[in-house]
Amino acid sequence: MARKHDETYKLVFSHQAAVEELIRNFVGKGLADELDFDTLEPLPTDRISGGLVQRRSDLLCKVRFRSGWLYLLILLEFQSENDPFMALRILTYTCLTYEELIRRGEVSPGNRLPPLLPVTVYNGRPRWRAATDVNELVAPVTEPLAQYLPSFRYLLLDLQRIGEQDPGARDLVTSLGILERHPTPENLQRILRGLARRFRGPEFAEFRQAIRSWVAGAAEAWQISEADLAGMMSITEDEEMYERAKELRDQVHRDGVRQGLEQGRIRERALLVRRFATRKFGAETAERLTRILKDRADADRLDEVVDAIIDCDSGAELFARVRA
Repeated sequence: MARKHDETYKLVFSHQAAVEELIRNFVGKGLADELDFDTLEPLPTDRISGGLVQRRSDLLCKVRFRSGWLYLLILLEFQSENDPFMALRILTYTCLTYEELIRRGEVSPGNRLPPLLPVTVYNGRPRWRAATDVNELVAPVTEPLAQYLPSFRYLLLDLQRIGEQDPGARDLVTSLGILERHPTPENLQRILRGLARRFRGPEFAEFRQAIRSWVAGAAEAWQISEADLAGMMSITEDEEMYERAKELRDQVHRDGVRQGLEQGRIRERALLVRRFATRKFGAETAERLTRILKDRADADRLDEVVDAIIDCDSGAELFARVRA
């Protein structure tokens, strides 16, 4: 994985929404329901081993259980190549993390260590061949020695295979996998539009930006030109314009005590609708839409048109829906 691409993976998965998506869809909905993702907190990743060797994992965070004081540690590693000793590497990170908790006095004698979920996110094209349990790295033996062999497993998310297995899924991790496997303009536009819809609203503004940064970081590896990328990325800008239109609508409903004020906001929203239609379908379609809406576009009607622009894939489909 190129360094820029690697860093943008870290950026995406440093957000609460991405961590929740990962756990809910690939670990279990039951566990996700037990966790309070509002408490998600990043932790330092630098560790010093007993031989004074510095070790650094990619991402480490913790999130509390809803039921009480207990929290879950989540360790994330991002790989573009097979590492035959990945299981041992993650076991080392895990042990050093636990040692650090003890050193800082966060786990006192007599108390148990917090659970830790180790995850490897792999985006390389060859199938992942490395062992996912450190037990597989140790030569097999017979009893009674076998009972003393170490066992430690990590969760592998092979993005190429995930996208292959469930191309219709809409969760974040599978969406990234589909793009890694088939980074076509059509897939990029469809998936960016879908993610922008799922994570709409001002509370996800930084997360949407992180996804755009991830796409920009991957574009070079995908051999997508800057010009083509700019056109595709405008999809998410369109979705943000939609959010602005929704904010205006809500403001009108809250403050619409004067007819003139409401009409002024409707005019502003109509301009946004025209700009939105121009971006997606071109100036000719936007001009035709403006003529259709002239003199009969109230606030609710404009909201319906914005939804139609987002949902439709062609001008013909848009006009059929607007006239219905």
